[in-house]
Amino acid sequence: MYMAVNELAGKRLLVIRSSRDQDEFLNMSKAAGIDVKHVPIIDINPISNDARVRQKIESLNEFDYAIFVSVHAGKIALELLDESWPKPPEALRVFTIGRQTAALLRPYISSVRYPESNADTEGLLELPEFQNPKNKNVIIFRGGHGRETLRDELISRGARVEYCDLYQRVVNQQQVEKAWEQLHNIDYLVAHSGELMRAMGPVAKITRFIRDNKFSVIVPSQRVAEIAHQLGYSSIIVSDNALPESMYEALQKGI
Repeated sequence: MYMAVNELAGKRLLVIRSSRDQDEFLNMSKAAGIDVKHVPIIDINPISNDARVRQKIESLNEFDYAIFVSVHAGKIALELLDESWPKPPEALRVFTIGRQTAALLRPYISSVRYPESNADTEGLLELPEFQNPKNKNVIIFRGGHGRETLRDELISRGARVEYCDLYQRVVNQQQVEKAWEQLHNIDYLVAHSGELMRAMGPVAKITRFIRDNKFSVIVPSQRVAEIAHQLGYSSIIVSDNALPESMYEALQKGI
């Protein structure tokens, strides 16, 4: 059960992940009266005009499973799928890591599976379909240079895996500096990934921006918490996963 609005009102929150059309976590936080500052520090640059991307899209019927790792991957892919596949290949099974990505894809394909209680790569790998994917052809739609855990684990279980890189994530240093400038005046920094934590940099590098302010970092997993700790952040609150309500509940823990 969510904390009463008046207990959260006035808390200062800095969110640094990329913008999305509907950000449930931001909306939930604002509705609670939290002072939300959103400074996206990583740009999403589509590469959908790449010939290799279009070739992968056109050969979608050759795959058994399609996995979309993010909202951005789903959004860019939909634009391409509408051109090449007005209706999805009949035998294709579609998976996402998060609920919001699944909701985005459902107008195109009604049956989308995602891990409901553990919205991350490890949760996806726990789904029944991935326990014995031997000889299954899998395509992963993602941004370039992400974690290799999903691909490597599926291959170890006997699947044949290909990537379709739909965008590049590029650290926007000007935005990073804008985020640094907020650090002296926040109660919480929300970092949805290790990549975001690394982009913010080590505490030793940004002490002059933090000044004497004490704030907590909210992260979606123990893995990201370890990255934050290595960077010198001391007050770290770990969410159960990256779902909006879980991140919100993690925020409540620090009140």
